[in-house]
Amino acid sequence: MPRESLYTAIVSGISGYAKRVLGSPERKLQSGLPLGHRRYVFVKHRYQRGQTLPFWAIGILAFLALLFFTINYANLVRWDIRGQNAADGAASAGIATDANMHNELNTILYAATIDENRMRYLLQGAINTVNDPSGCLSPANCATIYNQDVAAFNVAAQAYSSLRGQWQQADNLSKGGLQNSPTSAIALIGTNCSILDCAFTYTTSIDSTNEIVDVVACKNVSIVAPSIMGLSNLAAFSAVGRSASTLIGIPEAFAPGVTMNPKTGAVYQVDESPAGASGAEFGVTYKTLTVNLEWFTAGATHPAAFSGSYGCS
Repeated sequence: MPRESLYTAIVSGISGYAKRVLGSPERKLQSGLPLGHRRYVFVKHRYQRGQTLPFWAIGILAFLALLFFTINYANLVRWDIRGQNAADGAASAGIATDANMHNELNTILYAATIDENRMRYLLQGAINTVNDPSGCLSPANCATIYNQDVAAFNVAAQAYSSLRGQWQQADNLSKGGLQNSPTSAIALIGTNCSILDCAFTYTTSIDSTNEIVDVVACKNVSIVAPSIMGLSNLAAFSAVGRSASTLIGIPEAFAPGVTMNPKTGAVYQVDESPAGASGAEFGVTYKTLTVNLEWFTAGATHPAAFSGSYGCS
């Protein structure tokens, strides 16, 4: 065979083999799996379309279900916290009336103690003008000091009598379910929506003997998008909070004659000299006075075993 013909045959053979192996332009759009010598199984791309659609559908459903549970769980937690805060606020507001009344009584008793101390020293000063006239420097001065101490004593006695009347009025208001009482305070919840949560229904139990206010706050809250889980459009859950408050006493030993007032820089109760600078035995001092007080505030306590039912809006 001539050399040129042999060369042409070899080139043609190689080109044909390469074309079969590499594929024609039409086969570039196909993918083949070799199953033997010169045997291929071709799968066209158009037959693979839509195979991921079921996975997308399942993923979207799973995402919606997760979103449903997440939103409703967050809503449940939010309303439970709000319900507990509502019950805490109502119970504290109920018992605060008793705390305020006790603190008012203690304030009146403190003022009365100051007047008692004042009258005791003034009375002693008047007696000193008789029993120890040498301290007056002169009989005429003793008479003047005596008259001044007696006049100051009468003013203190009048103030003390007024304090007794105020104490009696405050004591009357703290008994008998009058205006300033836990029952009246709880009844005003619906009119103080800027302070308390009016979205809830409140059920109150008051133990007047132990001074405990027990409150249950309840509200029915609709579920978000209930149809996703096949629930009724009226499906709801109850957000319930419960709280019990009582009086917590804070004792204080107050020495008004030696304790400094940070606002004025002086002691709370300065010594008094109705007779002027005539001597300490004719004046009033508070340096040895200590007043034992107990201030009250609302504090949480363990609620009693619940019995009965409670309202829910």
